[in-house]
Order: sequence, then structure tokens, then C-alpha cells
Amino acid sequence: MINMAPMKTFILLFVFSVLFLKQSFALDLQNGDVLLISFNCYECRVIESETNSKFSHSGVVIKNEKGELRIGQSLGFVALYPIDQFLKNRTPGTLVSVYRPKEFLKKSPAELSLLESNMITVFNSAFKGLPFDSRYLWDNYDSKGNELLYCSEFIAKFMDHFLSRPTVPFPLTYKKNEAYWLNYFKGNIPEGVLGNSPASFSHDERFTLIGTL
Repeated sequence: MINMAPMKTFILLFVFSVLFLKQSFALDLQNGDVLLISFNCYECRVIESETNSKFSHSGVVIKNEKGELRIGQSLGFVALYPIDQFLKNRTPGTLVSVYRPKEFLKKSPAELSLLESNMITVFNSAFKGLPFDSRYLWDNYDSKGNELLYCSEFIAKFMDHFLSRPTVPFPLTYKKNEAYWLNYFKGNIPEGVLGNSPASFSHDERFTLIGTL
């Protein structure tokens, strides 16, 4: 007689996986939603350790001119990506936390539609293509005068165009993993320099957690 227990277990796991995926992507993502993610790399683990958080990267929802959902991120340079590309580097077994500006919760459908139009315009005119800042400095420019932006810095400065209260940067510290950062910054750690991190959005009173992916 055939033992059906393994087959039943497989079917149950498959059903639960499908239900989990449906639930994860049930969020109605809107422009301005900030996605906090754990990226799967060694430096990402160091960043998470340094910031006492589970986040090492961040992106922001910006619908393109066709109204298609895209995630703006600074990774090499600032650009818009389909959400599946943004999620592909996620640390296995982790969830992406989604934070929405509280003041956006009060906007009408007409106001949200106008916001979408304004956001893609500002993105294209002021942020698209700007290079990544591997030095993690809040005010840093290349020889051509282009501002260099790390991931959470890009989001903060982009969102400041649409929020009534501006971002307040804070002194960054690298003391917890000092040996790693000494090597990374070639002996010149920017200790105490103002900035932010992906984790800072999870503590920012202007934002509220709306769910996970």
C-alpha cells in the first residue's frame, strides 16, 4: 500500500506557500512607500549590525509615466526598477517592511494621482542617473558637480520634496564594526558625520508601517 503522507505534506506546504505569496503581495503599494530590505551580502550584514536593525538597503515606490509600479533605488546609480528586480537580492527567509508617510494617508484619490505625476517629474529632473556614494557622506559631489547619493540618502532627499517636514540627518557611527570600516574607508572613517540609514525610516515619526512583502 502506497504511503500518501509525504504527498499530503508536499501539497500542504505548496498551498501554504501560495497563500503566503498572495498575502505578501496583497499590499496596495503607493507612490512614496518606502521599502526596507535585508540584502544578501557580507557588507549588508555589517550595516545591519552597525545600525542594530534587520535592514541594509531601501527603495521607494515611484510609478513611471505609464503608471507602472517601479522602485527607485540608488544602487550603482539612481534608477527605477521593477519590483521583482528590487527583491531578487533579498536575504532568504526575510521580509521587506513597507513604510508610508502618515500625511499621505489623508490624501484623496485626486491628490494621490497628482502626487504620482509630480514624483516622476521630480525624479527624472533631479535624481535619475545620479551616482552611488560609496563614502556614505550626506553632502558629497563628484568632479562634474553631480551629487553622490547612497540608498537611504536618496530616498530622504527625494521625499523631502513632498513631505511637510524635512529629514533631519543624525551623526552616523561606525564603532561597532570598526575593523571592517577601517579597511573599507582606507583608515579614514567618517565617524559622526551627519547622514541616515535604511533603519532610520523605521524610527521616523513621519512614517508608519503598513505591512510586509
